[in-house]
Amino acid sequence: MDTAERAVMRAIVKRTVRKIVIRDDKAWTSLYHELQTAMTRSWSQEMRKAIADALDRLRDLGPGRFTRTDAKAIAGALEARLGAAAIAAAMREPAINLSDALYRLGATEVGKATGVDIAFMQPDFDSLDMLKQANLYWIGRSWDIETAPKIGKILREYFTQGMTREGLTARFAQDFADMGDRSRRYWEVLADHTATKTREMGRVTGYRRAGIERVEVRAHLDERTTKICRHMHGRSIEVRRLADQRDAYLRAAAAHDEAAAKRAWAMHGDMADLDHVATRDLPANTAGPPYHFRCRTITVAHFEATGPQTQVDRWTQSVRDREVLSRKEIGALIKRVKTAQWPHVKVSQGHFRKHRGRLGLSTQADYNQSALDLIRRGDRDVYLSLRKGVLNATFIKRSWRADNGDKGFIITAVDMKANKITTHHFREKLGAKNDQVPPHKQRARGVVKWLTG
Repeated sequence: MDTAERAVMRAIVKRTVRKIVIRDDKAWTSLYHELQTAMTRSWSQEMRKAIADALDRLRDLGPGRFTRTDAKAIAGALEARLGAAAIAAAMREPAINLSDALYRLGATEVGKATGVDIAFMQPDFDSLDMLKQANLYWIGRSWDIETAPKIGKILREYFTQGMTREGLTARFAQDFADMGDRSRRYWEVLADHTATKTREMGRVTGYRRAGIERVEVRAHLDERTTKICRHMHGRSIEVRRLADQRDAYLRAAAAHDEAAAKRAWAMHGDMADLDHVATRDLPANTAGPPYHFRCRTITVAHFEATGPQTQVDRWTQSVRDREVLSRKEIGALIKRVKTAQWPHVKVSQGHFRKHRGRLGLSTQADYNQSALDLIRRGDRDVYLSLRKGVLNATFIKRSWRADNGDKGFIITAVDMKANKITTHHFREKLGAKNDQVPPHKQRARGVVKWLTG
């Protein structure tokens, strides 16, 4: 197979990967909903039993005021049904079986995408067994994290308000039924998180067995995309790092070392800012998703481009990994861009008619020259971003709007792949939500002005 044929086959494989990811998302969604249903159903059943047991205990206490001692007795009755061991036992079968299915789904997705039959080896079975126990551990931790604090708050109100035991029966049943309903969201979030993390751990096994060395982070980009996922989108990460993170997490969870488990796999806030942290500088606990609760980001196999890599390819990968180019590379980039042209005369004419008033330019020639001058200036800033996977360079200078004096920016944007100017206009604010990888400021000030040629 010659170079051209290999390039065609690689392109086909990359398109196939996307189709498989989309199709298998349906399988993941089905398993996730099955896990969510199993958790919430088990919780509701155990809560009903716990309320019945606690009411029986309350009646056994006889008449009188509700005391701290009574509260402790009732809490014990509730813990017998809802405590760590009890709730983990109630959910054990679906949690074990669905953890297995989700883990294998992740590995199978990689196998389908790469055309490799994923055969588990003993280390993979060991990891899977540890993962099942870790998932059960977090289910059990619901007592300390979610349930006990809520129960304690309700019971404290009873004795601090001086309520009588006989007057508590109706209120008790209502309060705890309401608490059970409010806790359903906790189980829904835990099911989502468990399913997402388990699938990704299975993918790590799939990558290793398929001989994949790097993955690409793929966020679901829409109005709901969190800042942290937008900042991780497009990065290329070594599978070795994913495996190290997974193994550190599983070792900590197996030892019931909650603090170490949380350190091994960070759950960032939705607004965590990693935009200007290069991939190589990311902390060890921030490799693969999920990056936060309710995370929709996944990883896919990263396929290296065939044939010689162009300058634009190198710059594109640097932007994906949030690396700032060297001044020498920026010089080369500007040298290339100084030859950029509008894709068609009608495009530049349309932009001129739309933006000339804000720029204070009276002729098409002045408008075209203004766009090129901004590229060549030494006092402007340069930002690189990716839009629909294509490298874009944006040249920016602070200025004032010509027709009303408002502060803002004059920008010239260039499609680096085609080396075509895409726009030249005045903008009040920077930033564009449509960029897959947000704009990154480069070391461009003071770089030689390319005024000739």
